[in-house]
Amino acid sequence: MSTVLSVDVGKSGCRAVLFVDGVRTAGSECPGPSGLADPAGMDSAVAAIGTAVGDITAGSVDALGVGLAGLAQSPGTARELARRLANRHGTHRVVLASDMTTSHLGALGGHPGVVVAGGTGAVALAVSARGETARVDGWGYLLGDAGSGYDIGRRGLESALRAHDGRGGSETLRVRAAKRFGDLDRLSGLVHGAVNPARTVAAFARDVLRAAQEGDLWSRRLWTEAGIELAHTAAAAASGMPEGADVAVSATGGLFDAGELLTRSFEAELGRILPQARLLPRRGDALDGGHLMATHDDLPHEPLLIRHEGESR
Repeated sequence: MSTVLSVDVGKSGCRAVLFVDGVRTAGSECPGPSGLADPAGMDSAVAAIGTAVGDITAGSVDALGVGLAGLAQSPGTARELARRLANRHGTHRVVLASDMTTSHLGALGGHPGVVVAGGTGAVALAVSARGETARVDGWGYLLGDAGSGYDIGRRGLESALRAHDGRGGSETLRVRAAKRFGDLDRLSGLVHGAVNPARTVAAFARDVLRAAQEGDLWSRRLWTEAGIELAHTAAAAASGMPEGADVAVSATGGLFDAGELLTRSFEAELGRILPQARLLPRRGDALDGGHLMATHDDLPHEPLLIRHEGESR
């Protein structure tokens, strides 16, 4: 019997699933750790993973696959983190990767192609059959993340404040912003004083979605333009793929739950600027990706993986 733990570690949550003979069984979720780059980031990650995994199994497992937000920006901590996880969870095989890598693995089932992820932020990853990789955007809300939930939320709040000032904008979004945040004269202080301003602003994307579904033209335009931005992010990532070949493209992240309000413009723009794109539905999630990298050593994603192989139990 094969037992594999797969863990998806984000800044807002930590999810774990136990795979037995390749089949998902028990799952668990707990609050996410602080960033790996923080002074106590590694201890925080180990503790969060331990909490999530402890709710599933107290025994040792054959392998552990972990996708972590911020790993790409903290490569120096990866090998020590892998060693600590191996010791703590009684396994000789630990594989670490960024959460974007595990999302790519899950979405395309370990095959080459491009995956664009849209959530609070936005990023695309391309992986070729030869293991060449390209990452586009994901620069954070101050420098990039075009078409992201933060981007939609910020532009929605800008429109709401325009209406509040009498400078145009969307009256529908003004009403929704006041309902969510209260007195709009205090909105600036509330956002700038938030523990996580990006998350606070991105939360308003849900209100922009509801307004768009009700027919608000400002809101519908914001979702259309977000789809176009994400298409350009995906196409830029695909520029390093072999010329002339079809490029598999898939999408993941909560932003795409908006459905046609986002996907219609995304698909149309992608078809225009990358005609060789072959759009595929997402096959699995980041937890499926973690299982794949923990059980295979012949993936094109190998340059992006950190492996710890100890002695067999």
